[in-house]
Amino acid sequence: MEDVETRVVIGVGVLSVQERAGTQSTILERLYEQHAHALYRFALALVGSAEDAEDAVQEVFVRIARDPARLERVIELRCYLFTATRNAAYGILRRRQRAGRLDDALRTELTGSLQAVDSGGSVDAASVFRAFAQLPVDQREVLVLKVFDGMTFKEIAGTLGVSQNTAASRYRYGIAKLRRALEVSESG
Repeated sequence: MEDVETRVVIGVGVLSVQERAGTQSTILERLYEQHAHALYRFALALVGSAEDAEDAVQEVFVRIARDPARLERVIELRCYLFTATRNAAYGILRRRQRAGRLDDALRTELTGSLQAVDSGGSVDAASVFRAFAQLPVDQREVLVLKVFDGMTFKEIAGTLGVSQNTAASRYRYGIAKLRRALEVSESG
């Protein structure tokens, strides 16, 4: 008879040490085949997005792949997988909620900053945010550091590990692209 510590519960079956020695990927594949569809359906109901549901299920299986020994302590595998998926889905919802708050804060900050620069005051928040989102990441990060945090180009250069000239040019290009995008949105 096998010692309890030498078993890994998979679905309703039990794998011996010899079977486990085959490969951990086989175990993971079997787990995925048996449970992924139901876990995805569950995650989808929680997060309301196919992409986020896939991410939640993937997160569960990545955790198992990184630490397969965690399954040795599991008594009810199916319950464990659903609980892990629920936790991953709620984590995604929390990140989405934080991102939404950050988007709102960024939209407000961007609008206020650009309205201060553009005395016309005709810039709306949604247009600013859309225009900002279209900028390359390197230009966005320089704009945020300069406009919101009031950093000098020397400080930005040190923060990003680029030259002062590079920081200044990214800022100029970013501002120019924002203005062009906002002019197009106002005329269209």
